[in-house]
Amino acid sequence: MTTRRWTLKRFFLTGALSAATFAAAFVLGNAITLTLGPGTSGLVTIIVTTVLIVVCARLVETVGVLTVAVGLFTVFAIPTNLFGPPGPQKVLIGVLTGLSYDLVWNLSGRRKWSLPAAAAISTALSIVLIFGLMVLLDHPRKDYLRSILAFTVPLYAVLGVVGAVIGNRIYDKSLGRLAVVQQLQAD
Repeated sequence: MTTRRWTLKRFFLTGALSAATFAAAFVLGNAITLTLGPGTSGLVTIIVTTVLIVVCARLVETVGVLTVAVGLFTVFAIPTNLFGPPGPQKVLIGVLTGLSYDLVWNLSGRRKWSLPAAAAISTALSIVLIFGLMVLLDHPRKDYLRSILAFTVPLYAVLGVVGAVIGNRIYDKSLGRLAVVQQLQAD
């Protein structure tokens, strides 16, 4: 993969895809929570958000795209329970998660396995960071999350890999072949 420079078009595309990722996670997460109860939506939304974040990275292919995309996602999520308790403090979690994505993806040379590996590490890191935030805020659900953390961290890593593999497949099999995408990447 070729690293491209940031342009206004790539920045707006990243913002639009971050907003779409937030919208999908918010709607899906609330539907699942209403159907199955609190604490149940994360397992599905982690796959959906990872798919969309990976598609964004593959479309934009610019250094820092994952940090910007996940950071913007958490800005949209400030008033919600997505990515941890409501509040602006979750933006730091998003930026750190995005940085870990970018570091793994870029240090590995952006090979075929790079985004699934980055997703495994970053999604696992995100739940640990969310737990840390809950402890820092003395959130009432911190003890519950502590009790399932040993199970949740590897599960999130696996779900991140699943999402990244699906995102790569969507890009490789359809989006990457579209003329508009090829034109965007030629700029």
